[in-house]
Amino acid sequence: MLRFGIYSERQYKRAGPRRRDLGAQVAYTLLDVGTDPTDERVAMFEDVCFRLRTSNGTFRTSFAQRFVDLDAASLRWMAQLFAPEAAIAIQDRAASHCLTSHDFAQRLFAAYPHADFEASDLFLCLYELSLTNGDIYIVEPSGQPLQYIRPPFVLSAYHREPRRYPVNLWLGARARKRFARLALPVGWKQSTGGPGYRVRAISCIHPRAAGLASRDPRFHVRTRSVFDVTPQACDVLRTMNILNRAYFEEQQLKTAVRAAFDSVRAGGLWIVGRTWEDDFSNHATFFRRGNDSWQILGRIGEGSELEPLVLAHGSSGGC
Repeated sequence: MLRFGIYSERQYKRAGPRRRDLGAQVAYTLLDVGTDPTDERVAMFEDVCFRLRTSNGTFRTSFAQRFVDLDAASLRWMAQLFAPEAAIAIQDRAASHCLTSHDFAQRLFAAYPHADFEASDLFLCLYELSLTNGDIYIVEPSGQPLQYIRPPFVLSAYHREPRRYPVNLWLGARARKRFARLALPVGWKQSTGGPGYRVRAISCIHPRAAGLASRDPRFHVRTRSVFDVTPQACDVLRTMNILNRAYFEEQQLKTAVRAAFDSVRAGGLWIVGRTWEDDFSNHATFFRRGNDSWQILGRIGEGSELEPLVLAHGSSGGC
């Protein structure tokens, strides 16, 4: 058995609601919807993002208005900590394609017109490597190939194809070997290409977020990790759906807690938690930064599973 993929916008539209039932790979090149896309193309971007599986196995399952209750609770706590005229700085890390950052910023600017909002993620674009023989690889910023496109096939170039599709399985294995022979040089992302291939960036930033960043100087999108330290650079830090024990080991979580503490100004707010997959309910804890420790201000839902680890943080050596 074998299966083909969806590699053009025309195919995507023709498949309609049957796309999910087909089980076919959808080319990540369809994320390239332009700077002023129609609502139909925005919906296509969101659908392809929902399917996008990174090399670490995670899916980017964010969607519009996901954090309505979280945003409302955040603004209530912020009203107790900051005056409306304050020029506060907000960092929203691990923001996926940044649509939830866009939603939060829209609400926040209404309450804090002088605020500065930074949305960030480690994964803001993919790269299309087009070979002279017609093969296309979709590659993570790290250089890890995610997808191989050779119409009519669209295959995973990292995760193994299902055994029930032996032709796809064989083609995927062959594609990985061919990619390894490219031996991407240092700086390959900044170049137009190397011998035998061309490079093109494909934005993974939601068009609504990209549009807000282009027209409102208070809103920025940049590459950043939850482990980055920005010394007392922000008044509010949000890290949702990233710092949990399913993703990181204990020592890594401790490092992230220290990074958060060092990045937030004294008296500032840290919002950390996750969305439960079974019902998409949000559970988060709101921490206020003291001089040498965190204090719980409140929770929504069950709060964050990291509360004991965060409260163990101290000024003399961290967690």
